Amino acid sequence: MSWNITLKRYYFGKEREQFSLAEDTYSGWCMLAADSGRFNFSFADDSQGEQAAEFGELVFCPPGQTFKRHALERISFHFAEFIVEGPCQLPSKVRMKDVGRLSSSFRYLQEWQDEDNSGQELADAQHLLQDLLFMVHQERVKADRKPASSLDPLMNRAAAYLESHALEHGLSLQELAVTLGIGASQLTRRFQVTFGISPVKYLTRVRLSRARLLLIETTKTLDAIAEQCGFQNAFYFSRVFSQHMQISPSAYRRTFRV
Repeated sequence: MSWNITLKRYYFGKEREQFSLAEDTYSGWCMLAADSGRFNFSFADDSQGEQAAEFGELVFCPPGQTFKRHALERISFHFAEFIVEGPCQLPSKVRMKDVGRLSSSFRYLQEWQDEDNSGQELADAQHLLQDLLFMVHQERVKADRKPASSLDPLMNRAAAYLESHALEHGLSLQELAVTLGIGASQLTRRFQVTFGISPVKYLTRVRLSRARLLLIETTKTLDAIAEQCGFQNAFYFSRVFSQHMQISPSAYRRTFRV
């Protein structure tokens, strides 16, 4: 996959009750992604009708299509409009598995929005968007290889819930099971079948992905990182990090920080 992309605009919408516009039509491709909350969307010429999207899912609208959307709950979101030279096919919605990489790209785009959007900074933003589209391509390739029997929409909801609440303290899998309308043991079994990993390990993976970024890119203490990544304390964080990464947080910081 190799597309020449021109970013027309990027916008991070802070938490609000509803989108400013219920619908609009754009000359370029559009991407909309929830940072928190959920929304419904549809396209005027799309036979699929209205669909829901939440954290971890990217929605793409082709040029010239009327893009309709409304928030289902309080929402913050990422929006980008871009031009692609040559033929381009993007899915209307795709779920991203690498939430750490996705969150990092969005965070850098937010920082770009707050700075001088010109020159090298614009080139950097376009590179970030190119990387997001590369991830979309990879997810489509994986989906084409995945047996249809292993797809479970309810478990996609479970994964989205874990990703959006991963950094919260006291996150309860029992409450998630109740929210989904299934038992805790069924949640664990179906999640394992769908993703090849238990919900607990999935949650830990998301938390450690965020922790690795903080270790490399900040000077925050282990106590502060543990607090921000949903761990009980620095001691427990260090133990979990060392078990999964085969290296202590402090050593990881010394090794990979540039």
